[in-house]
Amino acid sequence: MSDKKIKIEEVKHIAKLSKLNIPDNELEYYLSEMDKMISHFNILSKVDTSDVQPMTHVNIMTNVYRQDEPKDSLTTKEATKNSSETFGQFIKIPKIID
Repeated sequence: MSDKKIKIEEVKHIAKLSKLNIPDNELEYYLSEMDKMISHFNILSKVDTSDVQPMTHVNIMTNVYRQDEPKDSLTTKEATKNSSETFGQFIKIPKIID
């Protein structure tokens, strides 16, 4: 990576893409903060990782499988007994999308 400095226009563009309304008097602050982030990435890009194997997790992950055994499921009455509102055999929930 190069030591390219970010410009005010790029800060405005990133803010627009992020749907952030940054006042003009704060643009310089965000410009300096983004420059700091880019500087950190420039430092990280210089680290030699040629001998490091790619990984998806920092911890050793193993799947724990169990036998798939059929079990009795809940009846409709058992499934709806703790809900605050029901409509027949269905659980009634508040509307969340207009």
